[in-house]
Amino acid sequence: MNRLTIWFSLLLLLLANAMSVGQAQAADAMSFSKPPITLSAARILPENLLEGENFKVEDRVLSDGLINTYKLNTDYGPLRVESTAELLTRISELNALVIMEEMDRKGVFGDALVSGVTGTVKGVGELVTSPIDTTKNIVKGTGQFISNIGQSIFSDDPDQDNVVKTALGYDAAKRKFAFEFGIDPYTDYDPVADRLGEVARAAVAGGLAPRAAMAAIDSPVVMAMQISGTAYGMMQLVRDNPPAKLREINRKKLQAMGVDDQLIEAFLDNYRYNPQEKTILVGELDTMKGVKGLDRFVGQAALATEETLALVFRVRAQMMAGYHLGVAPIARILNIDGVLSAQLKNGKLVLLVPVDYVFWTQPLANKVKSFEANIAKMEGISGKELWISGKFDNSARTNFEASGWQVKEDANTILLKRK
Repeated sequence: MNRLTIWFSLLLLLLANAMSVGQAQAADAMSFSKPPITLSAARILPENLLEGENFKVEDRVLSDGLINTYKLNTDYGPLRVESTAELLTRISELNALVIMEEMDRKGVFGDALVSGVTGTVKGVGELVTSPIDTTKNIVKGTGQFISNIGQSIFSDDPDQDNVVKTALGYDAAKRKFAFEFGIDPYTDYDPVADRLGEVARAAVAGGLAPRAAMAAIDSPVVMAMQISGTAYGMMQLVRDNPPAKLREINRKKLQAMGVDDQLIEAFLDNYRYNPQEKTILVGELDTMKGVKGLDRFVGQAALATEETLALVFRVRAQMMAGYHLGVAPIARILNIDGVLSAQLKNGKLVLLVPVDYVFWTQPLANKVKSFEANIAKMEGISGKELWISGKFDNSARTNFEASGWQVKEDANTILLKRK
């Protein structure tokens, strides 16, 4: 099963909630949208996402009824991405590449490199042992430095660098530069990973700190992604801690939520999530103090079999936390027919789903039957809300609203504005 099919299957299930059985039967005579559906990038994306210095989004966009697939022409070859969330991530990385290449053109590291080995030793001291307040001084001193080296020697974690690179402060430099660029230090997009590594090696060799390197160029870093204040704090945590320490921090947070130890290990061992993705997801759930059933969320998240699905769960955690902190307190997380749902203290059921463009399709109409039937068996449901990160087609909106759902599109403009 390819990644697009997995997206489609999972998110149809997540959105299976529009009509009663009787309404679904009546809708059989209706005309449904038939995937693949062709959209225009110029009509669905803001202008700043259509083209940049090193990329251009092709106008033809395909939708499976929920998720958009985009094609980009870049200076590094063609790129295909599934979902607007992944598109925003890649465009942020492409924008960061512009800055990294400007550093190279301006010879930012040239003067620093003449300091040679002396500069390297000086750089290691600055890069490895400078904690910030937001991490509560979790990392400092040679004890953590040695621990990081040991983890690199013995761990089979693919996100760990080898002992030589770690000993030279390369891993720490890479994380610090990634933070300044607003990107993930553990990105799997090769052009960015390769260039980020080159920048980190040059900085370490010349003893040049990231802030000093950034000050040597004129261009600002442009981040396309929407992030919450919590996510920004978690990115700082990633900047200042190696993967081994992040694992320890995340484990303690999950234990405090009441998640079973075996489930915690299953989630933390899932390498479909890189260290930053895990840390943001756990950090968002950690803000939902007093909410029952967080272990249900972790249980489903631990089953992600693709990086794309890991992204789904990370964004869903951000949306849930954003709703809880900024809209209305969530009382508990429910698993209704396999669908993670939030219930408020007043009994209202809320679904928060990261999808791009919802069309009323036959598969969606079929899926709604079992979900609505399960809701009908529950007591105390006082209302229903559906928040999505993208937009509704007119037919889809009409069907949801006719079934008593309050719908909200472009939800992340509200839910992720805490930064």
